[in-house]
Amino acid sequence: MPQVFKDAIDSFVEQERANQRIPGLSIALVSGGKLRKAAGYGQLNVETGTPATAETVYQLASVTKQVIAAAVVLLEQEGQLTLTDPVAKHLPGTPASWEKITLLNLLTHTSGLVTDEPLDLAKSYTEADAVAAVKPLPLRFAPGERHSYCNFGFVLLGEVIRQRTGQRWDEFLQTRFFRPLNMSTTRRHNLRTVVTGRAAGYALEGEALVNVPSWTRDFASGGLLTTVGDLAKWDEMLRQGTILKPESRARLFEPVVLNNKKTYPYGLGWNLVGEPGKRIAEHGGSRPGFATHFWRELDGDRSVIVLANRGADVGRIAQGIVQRA
Repeated sequence: MPQVFKDAIDSFVEQERANQRIPGLSIALVSGGKLRKAAGYGQLNVETGTPATAETVYQLASVTKQVIAAAVVLLEQEGQLTLTDPVAKHLPGTPASWEKITLLNLLTHTSGLVTDEPLDLAKSYTEADAVAAVKPLPLRFAPGERHSYCNFGFVLLGEVIRQRTGQRWDEFLQTRFFRPLNMSTTRRHNLRTVVTGRAAGYALEGEALVNVPSWTRDFASGGLLTTVGDLAKWDEMLRQGTILKPESRARLFEPVVLNNKKTYPYGLGWNLVGEPGKRIAEHGGSRPGFATHFWRELDGDRSVIVLANRGADVGRIAQGIVQRA
């Protein structure tokens, strides 16, 4: 007997899940200031047969970057730093080659630093280990010359937060964002912590679905765990301004200006697309066993969040939900 789906979004998501061989995923649709739909599809754990729900917990991967950017903007709002500060002002012992790198360069991937920390990503090491490994390496280009995606820049931003506040970046986020917003599930990724409803990560080897060992890496470049429901609360904060002032929220979505005075369509942890009156901010994330996407209208009131437990084209799923919303 064929399965009957509740609506066009359910039907589309289940078809995409089957086509892309995604074991499990969860979605949220926000419109008009309300959470219009939150649902799970498939399984959060194939071996146990546990179904994915709106409460399933996923590794957020690089969608974490927008949260770190908001934390840095909050510190600027409170007068603890400015985005144009050299990174050396807040991190002691930086090499001379970093002299012209600003916090804004780190936030917009225009620093010229190496793309990733040159360490085995499958092994456990600290932020200090990563910083020490990168310090001797030459810049790839002059700061502000161009945009080139750089995870390591956000590792440094996590360290800046610690230096300015005396708290680890995840502790600061808990204190200033997650608890006030009642984002009760969102936390730093940690394999030792027991997390109810945590999704297992998967990959395809040929036609076979296999388990993916989870990364131990939990840096500010992509180290959060969360649910679609918590991210809907985050989205509401970005629209309503309960923590960030309007000018601070707007700062997140301003395209970066390069040295040649041309703009590049990237804000602070957000890709910027569209045209005046139809502007969109979005960002994806990927790490072994997981794929994530956050899509939101800047000149409208809709947002779509997709979290999945296999590397997949979840941006396509987000777009399909938008078309059917």
